[in-house]
Amino acid sequence: MKKKVILPWPTEKGLVEVIREAEIQLNSLRDIANVNTSPVPSEEEWFKLSGDAYVVSSPRIGLQRYREFLENAKELRMIQTFSIGYDNIDIQACTANNIIVCNIGEVMAESVAQHTWALILAVSKHVGRSDRVMRDGGWLRENRFGVEVYGKTLGIIGLGDIGGRVALKGKLAFGMKVLAYDPYLLQSRAQLYGAELVSLERLLQESDVISVNCPLNGQTYHLLGEKQFRLLKTSTILVNTARGKIIDEVALLSALEQRVFFGAGLDVFEEEPLSPRSNLCKLDNIILTSHIASSTKEAFNSTWQNGIANITKFIKGEKPHWIVNPAALKCR
Repeated sequence: MKKKVILPWPTEKGLVEVIREAEIQLNSLRDIANVNTSPVPSEEEWFKLSGDAYVVSSPRIGLQRYREFLENAKELRMIQTFSIGYDNIDIQACTANNIIVCNIGEVMAESVAQHTWALILAVSKHVGRSDRVMRDGGWLRENRFGVEVYGKTLGIIGLGDIGGRVALKGKLAFGMKVLAYDPYLLQSRAQLYGAELVSLERLLQESDVISVNCPLNGQTYHLLGEKQFRLLKTSTILVNTARGKIIDEVALLSALEQRVFFGAGLDVFEEEPLSPRSNLCKLDNIILTSHIASSTKEAFNSTWQNGIANITKFIKGEKPHWIVNPAALKCR
């Protein structure tokens, strides 16, 4: 009997066109598995559909109900996310239930790295503020001076696939010195990106540009707050394209209001979507984008192709890529 796979398929017109090529791999997966691609509207539908599923894409289940969900999904052996982040999945519970979790590793890395630099440059040159002033019929002259990034120090928090690409762009395009904070990385690996591994404190004190590219977990929740912001130079630019909860937004708002450092660029927020009533929207020293760092046609199509290929690999009995909890695999 074919294994059951729950894989809700995008129905938005724009997305359907983008992932047209991924449908070819979806059809190949259908040859070896019973694939349900119906949209899933609620948690209860996830519970109902996944009871006999062998593989599911990242379920839209609140973390507080994850263990209940896994107890219900007796046949489940793999969760495949179609994203880099997996903080919406209870990894510990999955491992305890011998369920492997796979993300999409480096597939989105280039798109996110490019967006990171788009935010850095936009903040450094007041692009957002100048655009708004001109659309309102003005001509920005007051407080118009930006900061150059060439030859400055770039600090990377989390030197993985994305952070590494951000580092290389800074080093090669802008001649920057690169510092990195990543407690899970060897210095020899950091050297591949031309980076020096340092403490978080030193990185914050010496960097002119700081890019947050680490995963969200128990160690990185509110990694940056009031205490850390006080270590920054007044000319520092801070950009976050990772996860919103890595930064304490209340402390960030206060620091930006007081001009503790130059400015920030955020693609992610503690609560999404960001409320239009958020005080962050009132600041002129911040650039805000709506969690779109990975949103390019190339990255989205590649994400679906690689995710489906990874599921296919697992269904065939082969070891899949990008396992984030290898301990679950060892237990099987």
